[in-house]
Amino acid sequence: MVKLGVIITAATVTILVEEFFLVRRHPFAAHGWLGLFALAGSEYLMFHGIEPAGTYFTPMAWTSYILIVDAAIYAITGYSKLREEPRGLLKMAALSIPLWLIFEGYNLRLSNWTYSGLPQNHLERWFGFAWAFATITPGIFLTAAFVESLGWFKQVSRPLEFPRSTENTSIVLGSVLLLAPLLAPAHIRSYLFGFVWIGFLFLLEPINHRMHLPSFEGDLEQGYRGRLYSFLAAGWVCGWLWEFWNYGARTGWIYTFPIGQQWKIFQMPAPGYLAFPVFALECFAMYVNGARLLSPKYVAKKNIPNSCAAFARPAKRNFHIFFLAVTIFAVAFSPGKLHASELNISPDAHLAIDLMYQGKPQEAIALAHKLETTQPDHPLGYLIEADILWWNIYCKWSERKYNTIDAWSHTRPADADDNAELALADKVSSLAEASIAKADTAEMELYAGLGYASRARLLGLRYEKIPVARAGVESRKHLLRCLELDPSMADAYLGLGLYNYYVDTLSAMAKVLRFFMGIPGGDKHEGLRQLEIASTKGDLTQMEARFNMAKSLRNYDFDYARAQQTAAPLLNEHPDNCIFLLLAGDIEQKLGHNGAAAEKFHAVATTSWQASPCADRARGLAREALATLDAPAKSNSAK
Repeated sequence: MVKLGVIITAATVTILVEEFFLVRRHPFAAHGWLGLFALAGSEYLMFHGIEPAGTYFTPMAWTSYILIVDAAIYAITGYSKLREEPRGLLKMAALSIPLWLIFEGYNLRLSNWTYSGLPQNHLERWFGFAWAFATITPGIFLTAAFVESLGWFKQVSRPLEFPRSTENTSIVLGSVLLLAPLLAPAHIRSYLFGFVWIGFLFLLEPINHRMHLPSFEGDLEQGYRGRLYSFLAAGWVCGWLWEFWNYGARTGWIYTFPIGQQWKIFQMPAPGYLAFPVFALECFAMYVNGARLLSPKYVAKKNIPNSCAAFARPAKRNFHIFFLAVTIFAVAFSPGKLHASELNISPDAHLAIDLMYQGKPQEAIALAHKLETTQPDHPLGYLIEADILWWNIYCKWSERKYNTIDAWSHTRPADADDNAELALADKVSSLAEASIAKADTAEMELYAGLGYASRARLLGLRYEKIPVARAGVESRKHLLRCLELDPSMADAYLGLGLYNYYVDTLSAMAKVLRFFMGIPGGDKHEGLRQLEIASTKGDLTQMEARFNMAKSLRNYDFDYARAQQTAAPLLNEHPDNCIFLLLAGDIEQKLGHNGAAAEKFHAVATTSWQASPCADRARGLAREALATLDAPAKSNSAK
């Protein structure tokens, strides 16, 4: 789908450039050349990971674009907003920030996108946000003015009249559309962001018209459609450029809404591109209304560009077809996956994982050490050893609490096992990141993400909240990049699923703090979907994904029937695994299936796992659980 995105973006830009040369009447202004050089330089620095472009590429690219478009408008019409109204352009950029923050406020509730690669320093992060948000409205308005200056929509059409009742209906509909995403239940509201993209348009257009401000409704009443069509076209152009420049940028945004994720073009699911033209109309309505509120002396025709003068156009030439043909041919026959690689797991690695789940940690660690010796710079052996230690730690710290068997988080000092597991997790991430610095591959992005996830899960068990958040954000960043390079890398969904699920289960206050700390949001339902993918299609993480999914459904959703269904394949594959048996028995007990629960707890109590603190701990928990099953029976017999 990246090829398709490049083709559409290149075709759109090629047509605009060709049309520009047809109607140009003045020299291309100096600030336009500055913008072209700045854009080329930003691209070069970004691809080579050189600051500041590594962090601020999006606002750098859009600032360059604004300079280019303004110079193009000047070359056609002789009017440059930057030259003639620099204060007006700065005011538009300043107002663009709070207008976009309205959408960010909705996103706090709906979690439809998140940001990755943000600076740790809060001042740098908010500076980047402000700069990027300031380019949104000027970018759309100048693009619309440029499109209109091409003279495509200068014809006057039949006037349209809008009854008062239609305006009232529009205002009510807009209000409902804007309130619904805020009031809807959690499992529904993430599907309703489209309401936000059109709600302000329905609400503010009739209000602007009644206040005699510029509006599309007022234009249509005069038979003028140029501004409407130009802003629709501007939304299309800006939408593709936003996503094109965002793709591959180190700091950018990622869409998480649960619609069309399997049909992504760049980072945006394909249906989302249809929203950009409407979004441009909404930005116009919001800006007009916002500018009026902020400035009582606001003069509509001066501050809201109606059109740049349309000029008679010379006979149309068709050389743009040649450019389009060359672009489409070059992209269509280019390599499909740049920098991507398939996950290559040796038989020894698979055997080590299998032995780990069979309760034979010594044999599993011996194989992991063999992998580390034969490939000392590859992360996989160290990752497997870290997983073996993790299951031992998890088992050792498991307890019956809240009437549920689990390893519950609580503050405690690190012991030797903790230190060893954290050292291995750090080694996995550092080896993977060193490899990524040489050549970015999906495989190494996966290992880097899983290394940080391994660190996060242990720190979470020790209740170290801030280090957990930092490790989780780093894990998420690498795993999202992994899926960019190879969408079929199903193991990445383990870490993403856990992140999405647990971030969404935070308290309301914690979510507010998360926003100000720059920690991306989550979606519990999307997290479960991602865990399901890892549990069915993963190469390394199937068992762990299924275990965590069943545990989450039991602990937080209290959906014991689904948890039972999710846990069943764990025992089908590893019927003697003490940890899996304890989980399954605990779920059966919550369902009231005491006979099935007792059967599983008895199996743990009589298991023949290798002698270890984990096996001893599991037997003790099984005996405690059996005692709780026997207690009601004894109480009833006494009566």
